[in-house]
Amino acid sequence: MSCEKIEWEELDGYKDLGITSVPLMAAADHLGQACREANDRFMLCRSDNNSDPRACLREGKVVTNCTKQFMDKVYKECKMPMARYATCLDLNTRLYNMCRATQIEFDQCMLEKVGISRDFTWYMDKQPAFMQTWPETLQELGSDVKKHPQTLEMLYYLHLVKTLRI
Repeated sequence: MSCEKIEWEELDGYKDLGITSVPLMAAADHLGQACREANDRFMLCRSDNNSDPRACLREGKVVTNCTKQFMDKVYKECKMPMARYATCLDLNTRLYNMCRATQIEFDQCMLEKVGISRDFTWYMDKQPAFMQTWPETLQELGSDVKKHPQTLEMLYYLHLVKTLRI
C-alpha cells in the first residue's frame, strides 16, 4: 500500500492518546494481554510489508483505539492504584523494583475489577525450564538460537540467575 491510497482526511482524524509513557509503562503487562489480538495483527502487517508504517495505518489505529479503551477502563476502575503506581515509577526513574508495594495494589485492583492478572508469559512460544542446565536448553531450542540471537542472551541470563541466584 502506498501513501497515495490513504485519504488525508483519514490521517487528520487520528487522535493521539494524550497519555504519557509512565502510565503506559505501569499498565504495559495488562495492556499487552487486553490488546493482544490488535497488536498481533499490527505486527504481522508490519512483518508482511517490510516494516513500512504506511501500509499498516489502519491496523495501527485499531491498536490505538484498543489502548484508549483499555486505559479508559483502567482509569474508571483502578484510578487511584494506577496513579500511585505510575507516580512511584516516575519518582524512582522508572525502576519497577522500587515500586513493588504500589504494583501489588494495582495488580490486585486490575484482577478484581478488570479481570486481568499480571501473567505476561503468553508471548513466549518456548519457555526454557528454569531447572534445565545451559547445554540442555541450547540443545532443546536447536536452530532457533541461530535465527534469534536475543534468545541466546535470554538463555544466558536465565542460566546466570539459576547458577548465581541473582
